[in-house]
Amino acid sequence: MLLFTIIWTLICAAIIIGYPLYLFNKSATADDHLSQMSSNTVELISFDIREQLPGWSFSIDVPQLTEDIVFNNPVLFYLESENACLKLPLTNTTMGYTAHVHKNVGKVYVTFKSLQDGVSNFYVPAWHLSKLKILIIKSKDKRIYGDWAAKPDKSPVQKRLAKAGINVHDYEDLLGYVSNIASIDFKGHFKTRKPAKPNTQIPTLLRHDQELSPVG
Repeated sequence: MLLFTIIWTLICAAIIIGYPLYLFNKSATADDHLSQMSSNTVELISFDIREQLPGWSFSIDVPQLTEDIVFNNPVLFYLESENACLKLPLTNTTMGYTAHVHKNVGKVYVTFKSLQDGVSNFYVPAWHLSKLKILIIKSKDKRIYGDWAAKPDKSPVQKRLAKAGINVHDYEDLLGYVSNIASIDFKGHFKTRKPAKPNTQIPTLLRHDQELSPVG
């Protein structure tokens, strides 16, 4: 009888100690799974930039660009016109300008320079561009996560895309590829306003029928 009591006591103690541990481990596993699901995303943000033009540069507040994102995650930028949406930086030989993008914590800067000398500011007319689209890659999938800043012939990610027949410079082409790998988390479309201080330089005159044209 005493032996039975001892065994029963040990069984009860094991249940009392083990069950909370089981629940804790189960909860931790579920949290890890949810965390993995939520991290397998690509954030998409769109900005209407028409009120920023004409001008040779513009800046946009982007609170999603935290310090951690800026230094640790690939971020892609695309400029959209009426007929195209192309990756920055870009060279437009048809219109004669280059467009460059710079990111900082909470901020994005886009500048336009003349192809003639690479130094002179180039004024882009309001009719030419409409949106700036930003893709923040949070997914750790090796097919899209990597060194996008490297030259295409040296970047493993861009080599992978080229092998898959994806044109990284085409927004729709890339987005279709990415959406099959990670969830697209659309953060919204926002309007931006031009700074109060006007640009004083004379804008470059351009034909209305000219659109984005990639090079390379």
